[in-house]
Amino acid sequence: MARQTMKQCMLEQPETIRKVLKDAPGQIERVRKALGDSAFNKIYLVGSGTSLHAAIAAKYALMRWMDAEVQVFTPFEFLYYFPEKKLDERALVLGISQTARSIGTIHCMEKSRARGARTVFVTAEPENPGAACADAVLDTCTGQELVGAKTKGFTSTMAVLFLFAAAMAGKTIDLSFVPEWMEETLRETEKQIEDLAQEYKNAPSVTLIGGGVLSAAAKEGGLKMLETVRIPVEVYDVEEYMHGPYHCLEKDSHLIFLVNGGPGTDRAKKMIAFAQERSGHVLVIGYKSLSEEMELTGRFIPLPEGMDELLTVLFYPLPLQWLANDTTEKKGRHPEQSRYPEFHKVLGSKFMPKVNYYK
Repeated sequence: MARQTMKQCMLEQPETIRKVLKDAPGQIERVRKALGDSAFNKIYLVGSGTSLHAAIAAKYALMRWMDAEVQVFTPFEFLYYFPEKKLDERALVLGISQTARSIGTIHCMEKSRARGARTVFVTAEPENPGAACADAVLDTCTGQELVGAKTKGFTSTMAVLFLFAAAMAGKTIDLSFVPEWMEETLRETEKQIEDLAQEYKNAPSVTLIGGGVLSAAAKEGGLKMLETVRIPVEVYDVEEYMHGPYHCLEKDSHLIFLVNGGPGTDRAKKMIAFAQERSGHVLVIGYKSLSEEMELTGRFIPLPEGMDELLTVLFYPLPLQWLANDTTEKKGRHPEQSRYPEFHKVLGSKFMPKVNYYK
């Protein structure tokens, strides 16, 4: 069997979401039964890397629909700085690990369960032993993804978490158009990806700017660049960029703005105009009509518009994933190739897979 590639997984995302829509409701119902009728007043999400970014997106859905306190943690924060007195029977802890092999997240679940909190392990590989550390397992319905830089794992995890959040709150969320929006996004990206990848092949660094729910997309896009292209990356929301980092803006600065028409769009427009006057490398990934509302002198990838802002995080990461993949290939490397294949084994940060696909 041919080895999977990052690009293959990336292009599978519309079909993966269709699988989520078919299979996730049954998964979620089983988890809800396992949790019982508990009324949670605290919901904590724990994860690292791509899983952490999916948790950040899910936070916006949970805060919208639930009255509970909602917080997102890295495993380090949760293990060593979280007040244990908050972990009781009215706390729900969601541990997110694409592979169910992240040791820090597994320890967080064990700690939470020992203190009486209810726990759910969210993973694409529920058969892995790490998933047994929680009261229930929520399968993200991702399918096989044997590459280190996750793509479909990110969007499928967000989709399942959105559906789970709605179900917990007695609400509904319609994701039925997401696969079509993804397909349109891929078509628009394909028109420009060759030139974009050639441009970013020589980028000294990249700054990504996206706030609100798109902060999750920006952070994940930055992670893909770090994992594959291996150049310095910074990620800000537009307000934070205005408070200091703008001093680094120069002619050769490569900036990527994510703009979905939500709160902060007017601020983003002003920042884009300012950046375009000072840099020749401004890429805007935004809603279609943005180009009618302002002059865009740099590159622009027009994306679908008119939907709930929450849903935009499900397709805005795709151009960033594709850019990371193709830029890496133009540098003469495979994006699936880890620089240090034995890293997690040496550091003890993950249980190693049966087949070491980091090699």
